[in-house]
Amino acid sequence: METTKKNYTPLIGSLYTNFIFQGMAAIILSQNLNALMDSWQATVQQVTLVISGIGLGRVLILYFAGYFSDKFGRKKTVQLGIISYLIFFLGILISQNYLQGLFFALFAGFSNAFLDTSTYPTLMEAYPNEKDNSSLSVLNKAFISLGQFILPLLTRFMLNHGIYFGLVFIGCAVGLFLNLLYISKLGFPERAEIDVSIPQMIKEEVDAKKKQPLFKVEGLALLVFSFTCVSTFNIFILWVPSFAESLNLMNHSNSLVLVSAYSIGSFASVFLTSLIVKRGVAPTLLLVWCTLISLFLLVGMTLFPSVPMFLIGSIGIGVFAAGGIWQLGLAVLLELFSKGKGRITSYYSIATSVSVMIIPYITGQLEKINVSLIFGLNIVLTAIGFVAAIIIRYRYKKVTSEWKEHDKEMIELKGIVE
Repeated sequence: METTKKNYTPLIGSLYTNFIFQGMAAIILSQNLNALMDSWQATVQQVTLVISGIGLGRVLILYFAGYFSDKFGRKKTVQLGIISYLIFFLGILISQNYLQGLFFALFAGFSNAFLDTSTYPTLMEAYPNEKDNSSLSVLNKAFISLGQFILPLLTRFMLNHGIYFGLVFIGCAVGLFLNLLYISKLGFPERAEIDVSIPQMIKEEVDAKKKQPLFKVEGLALLVFSFTCVSTFNIFILWVPSFAESLNLMNHSNSLVLVSAYSIGSFASVFLTSLIVKRGVAPTLLLVWCTLISLFLLVGMTLFPSVPMFLIGSIGIGVFAAGGIWQLGLAVLLELFSKGKGRITSYYSIATSVSVMIIPYITGQLEKINVSLIFGLNIVLTAIGFVAAIIIRYRYKKVTSEWKEHDKEMIELKGIVE
């Protein structure tokens, strides 16, 4: 009972601060593409290879990160994630060529994995209430977006004033180091509590009757959802300008407005989604409706292409596909499979990483044929995500209704024993 009463606001604030820098780390190499090319005497392809190293590092370490989080604790895992980012930011600056840069880029992927597999479980353990931890998980996306909003402004300012580009990297490292010192002094919630209020034999007998979720059904559906959800907005953000240009709706400079419209929708939706979950709307219901609306928007843009339709679609995809439903899916997964939260988080994130790795290659091949095929693929993937969301919704209601009956029985038994 002590855990639920403790104030974890400073801890959550510190964890969110990490996500600001995570958002910056995701785009800092592309933001400084020309400066890094000059520094390393490298080509565009070589620098983009370094960028891909972030995704590779994430995939390589994810499973271990989940195991480490469950075995050695959330605090140590968070600290390891921050240290990995420090190595990344400072390592990129001291790299003499793109191969050295690729090595240090792996540490950004490591950090991403360590922070994901420790932060999301910590939120659930600090605030066990479903409404609280779901809305808090969604807010992570807002701080990632905040970092990605701030960094381009800093980069542009430094470029216009001829300031050394590396100061941004150093600034990120200093900020992370200060947060590391702060978070090291904070207490983390206990990972589990053992209920000893009734005899263990009775508890085990009742638990045996408790409906258990099936990873091969709802677990697999959530992994599919993770893959398709990320694919939906990543394909969109990467290719919507080219799609609009290919249909002669906009020229190149105007088509970039669609990306801005998407970003605005995404940022605003994070807070809206969090508020809706706080008000009691089931996260699984949001997964279904958001995916369905995203599907309708993609179909509408493909069948009825026009400038207004593309603007509405861009804002809509930002709101419904990229506004935090990935985080809601993770919150549902961790609620259903509460043992080994770090490991379970790593599974969910691996599905995301697979999408980030293979989807750009597939869409690049489709672009050689016709850009419209890319949106066709996006429609198919989003439709698969919708089916997965329906399965998740159905199974979640079935399993949790059984849990409520189980809890009633536990309370009755407790009363008898006492």
